[in-house]
Amino acid sequence: MASKVSCLYVLTVVCWASALWYLSITRPTSSYSGHRQFNTISIARKNVSFGNIRTRPINPHSFDFLINEPTKCEKSIPFLVILISTTHKEFDARQAIRETWGDENNFKGIKIATLFLLGKNSDPVLNQMVEQESQIFHDIIVEDFIDSYHNLTLKTLMGMRWVATFCSKAKYVMKTDSDIFVNMDNLIYKLLKPNTKPRRRYFTGYVINGGPIRDVRSKWYMPRDLYPDSNYPPFCSGTGYIFSADVAEMIYKTSLHTRLLHLEDVYVGLCLRKLGIHPFQNSGFNHWKMAYSLCRYRRVITVHQITPEEMHRIWNDMSSKKHLRLLVYRLQAPFIKAQKLKGARVKSKILYILLVRALEISS
Repeated sequence: MASKVSCLYVLTVVCWASALWYLSITRPTSSYSGHRQFNTISIARKNVSFGNIRTRPINPHSFDFLINEPTKCEKSIPFLVILISTTHKEFDARQAIRETWGDENNFKGIKIATLFLLGKNSDPVLNQMVEQESQIFHDIIVEDFIDSYHNLTLKTLMGMRWVATFCSKAKYVMKTDSDIFVNMDNLIYKLLKPNTKPRRRYFTGYVINGGPIRDVRSKWYMPRDLYPDSNYPPFCSGTGYIFSADVAEMIYKTSLHTRLLHLEDVYVGLCLRKLGIHPFQNSGFNHWKMAYSLCRYRRVITVHQITPEEMHRIWNDMSSKKHLRLLVYRLQAPFIKAQKLKGARVKSKILYILLVRALEISS
């Protein structure tokens, strides 16, 4: 069985490389018009309806699952579901995440479910490649909307719908992107804390307080007829945010009666405002690129704009030097105790600075 999976994996990598080379050389970027179906992928679809909706939806999200993993949470309930927004050509990024921070087996005794979110592509070759990848890894879900930047909101709502339908008993959910490095130790043990009672109506990340950009040349342009107000509600950067699993269904249901916006993180903020849920600011979430330093990366939860190669390098370095972190804690502990007993704050602080510098040198 292991050799079969290995062969399938190698075949998938080769096919991806060949397909991407062929597409880049021979195929112009095509535009999508009309409603096209996968003509080579036959997937069992499950249409889901939610109760307690009394008015006619203005945004019914009437898409079918083309690729689904409906049984992913059946054997055991995940503590954390990770939803990663990605595109068809980002196989290297998905594989890097699978082999580093997104590995579902990183934490013994803590169930994690990792899923990659995609729409369908207008190119059937790419759809076939993703289908083959799904058959090997079983961590991809796809709905039949076109995968594009302006449909990122639909992609996130698909993830919310999936959690609400197939994994509603999970404790927490993370939504992030495929170019994000996640410090899972900080996320699991410092923020979510598995040994504490799970929170409800909880939402946190890098909170942004801003307003619409009216410059049509901007990537984040928002026309007045779509959003006339001068300020957005507080929202978390779409590069990475965490919420309790009960919020997934709340946001999905609310979205059915909320006019769609193409800016996914702003739209989620609008739904949160309707729900009366205020996102908490957390400085550990970074929505920008940060130069690698072992000590610096050990203090954060997310870092943006990380390539697959960087992801492997950072993960390997942090994993190989975990013992140094434990050493700092063990050496520092008696001085912290002495500080409390004797008030020797200066000595403790100096020692801590020296230990941190030693750790930086070793990185």
